[in-house]
Amino acid sequence: MNALIILIFNIMRLRAAPQDLPHSRFLMLLCIGAYLLMGLVIAALDQTFGLALLSAGIDTLLLIGLAWLALWIRGYQGRIIQTVTAFAATGTLFAFMGWPLVAYLQQTSADDPSSLSILLLVLVIWNISVIGHILRHAVDVPMWIGTGIALLYIYTSIRVMVALQIAGVATG
Repeated sequence: MNALIILIFNIMRLRAAPQDLPHSRFLMLLCIGAYLLMGLVIAALDQTFGLALLSAGIDTLLLIGLAWLALWIRGYQGRIIQTVTAFAATGTLFAFMGWPLVAYLQQTSADDPSSLSILLLVLVIWNISVIGHILRHAVDVPMWIGTGIALLYIYTSIRVMVALQIAGVATG
């Protein structure tokens, strides 16, 4: 277990690749569950439980969909388990690190800028880099293409979450 955690941190440090992870369906499902749970915890900070569950579920499906689509386009479907595991494991850790920052920033007013906002931005940029790194290895493309796809994914995810938030406010 210790070796697995070190490996995930090495992926986050761009020093290991998704193919270094074990090819384990159980581990993939465990990481997906952890990712979904962390998404639910963070979404529940400012949404009702039902909307938070929907947001976390859609975010998780978008993450899996990104892996599946990228691998399908390149013809590397056999890499799905390790790629999804890498996305979900690193995403869970990023969410865990960002959770206290998001919780604190939601308690402060928009007129009160905080240096923690910069820290959250750094965390988001690091997350984009890691997604790009995972994609680079998973679909065998240059880092700049992986990072571009990661930016498109993050943009899409944010737009979907904002739409869900607006829909939740409109119906609630």
